[in-house]
Amino acid sequence: MHPQEKYFDEIAMGYDRMDTGSTAVRKYCEAPTALKLATPLHGKSVLEVACSDGFFSRLLKRAGALRVTGVDLSPKMIALAQACERKEPLGIVYHVADILRESTLAEDFDLVFSSFVLSYARDRDELVSMCRALRKRLKPGGRLISMNDNPDLLEDSVTGFSKYGKTKRVSPSLKDGATITVSWEEIDEHGSTESFSFDCKYFTRDTLVRSLQEAGFSDVKVHQPEVSEEGLDLLGREYWQLFLNNPLLVFITAGT
Repeated sequence: MHPQEKYFDEIAMGYDRMDTGSTAVRKYCEAPTALKLATPLHGKSVLEVACSDGFFSRLLKRAGALRVTGVDLSPKMIALAQACERKEPLGIVYHVADILRESTLAEDFDLVFSSFVLSYARDRDELVSMCRALRKRLKPGGRLISMNDNPDLLEDSVTGFSKYGKTKRVSPSLKDGATITVSWEEIDEHGSTESFSFDCKYFTRDTLVRSLQEAGFSDVKVHQPEVSEEGLDLLGREYWQLFLNNPLLVFITAGT
């Protein structure tokens, strides 16, 4: 077993316990921003890399994508995604695959959606390799949408952030290769907190953009996340102010 496969299998246990899709950050920020950047989807083929439990694969398929394929290094993550597919059949195909070392995919795609996959590069060389692997899966004229940790992340993105359902802490500082500890948190109907945590890597804005350009991507743009009108109306702007001033994530788009 690949060492990272075992690590992500352990993270999958947290995704199995928690419905991360119901957290405020995912429901009212990550999902609507991803859809805004991905639209229009009609007639397009989509690959989600590091699909975990398939949340974004389902989101993009429901929004009109013609075909959606999800891949993840972890067999347990893929099992979770396949269980969701059985519960709500959407025609999504899931594979266990490491895009850096193998490819069981028989086609290239109009859109590749990358959900924090670049945060797991161990160094800049591997980051460039990941970017090249993502570009290789795109058709000519295809687009990448990559959801990434915010390069301007507060080192303490824990204090005050629990209400959003996700927190992050950077150690030792905002420099390439620093460790980001990510925690998902959810309060149940009894007031008990369910949570799980894992680590990934921080990279500066310049490193992310230059790595994508070195891999052959063009028109690389960094987008701030947005909070949906539904989220603002339901929870109020004051609730979201800390997040809007110091977002936990950004989206990066690029073309072939």
